[in-house]
Amino acid sequence: MTKPLSQQTIQRLAFVRFLHAQGVAQSAQPEPMSAAAILSFQDAVEHFLLISADHLDVNLPSSMQFLQYWEKLQPKLPAGQALPSKQALGRVNKLRVDLKHHGNIPSSHAIAQSKADVTTFFTDAARMIFNVDFETVDMADLVAHPEVARLLREARTHIEADRVVFAMAGLALAFEELLAHYTARKAGWGGSPFILGDRLPIFRPERSERDSQVSRQIKALTTATRQMRQAMQVIALGIDYARYVHFRVLTPDEMSWGRDGSIKFSVNDMSKALTADDYQQARLFVIESALQAARADAILERLDVHFPEDIDYDVEEWTWVGPSDTRNR
Repeated sequence: MTKPLSQQTIQRLAFVRFLHAQGVAQSAQPEPMSAAAILSFQDAVEHFLLISADHLDVNLPSSMQFLQYWEKLQPKLPAGQALPSKQALGRVNKLRVDLKHHGNIPSSHAIAQSKADVTTFFTDAARMIFNVDFETVDMADLVAHPEVARLLREARTHIEADRVVFAMAGLALAFEELLAHYTARKAGWGGSPFILGDRLPIFRPERSERDSQVSRQIKALTTATRQMRQAMQVIALGIDYARYVHFRVLTPDEMSWGRDGSIKFSVNDMSKALTADDYQQARLFVIESALQAARADAILERLDVHFPEDIDYDVEEWTWVGPSDTRNR
């Protein structure tokens, strides 16, 4: 019988899937940037092989060649089966060595072939070793914030039902929840350092003033300020702004919350034309953003430790004296 998967193993497999998805996205970039996909593919495969060794209780030497994994894992595999794709992944490994150590950029054909070979390997090997469908390994397990992870999983149920528009709306909600986690949270004496000013309400002038020059200017300033504020929040969390703009193009940008808790969003012809590939790109962006923004958790925790709300501080005023005079020590 197949050994049950621990939560740690599931999370590690989710990271493999993340690296693979990252490689797939990189492979679609123009040359020579697409060459980075080879590094991601190789990292994903090596990490998968290490997890496999741990799962199968195989002791590996501290130093060994890439293709030796096939030899070391073989005794613990089901009778009559062999770890697949050895020759194909040997080619991927050679491309990685040529790129990383010799500066040789792989051709677009070689990158496309590597993408196909690595995907085939994960499909076959995940079933053989872990008894799971590689595509069902959920990268949401890498996201630390429960609400963001929940929304990612809900979005996935829609893509599995071929409801792309709803899946994209779920991703938009997940990203909004991610921003809210850092902008709504209090830290120490004050609010979150990622709030960046108060949120401006949408400007709604009186009917008689809607066409006035002042109303039009206030509306334009309000709209620009709201957009800049969110852009600055994204950048402050270390999230790639250009990719965020692309994400906003793919996902609904007019979402409203009703008093009854319902959520409505606008759908146009472009939304209806979105594909599963668009969904995968957008989902990868949300997960990468969550991992990138997680660095801010340490900042907020440090503020909580240094400036707890329930403690009064005696503050002294000191005067700067310039460079230290070591002669007076």
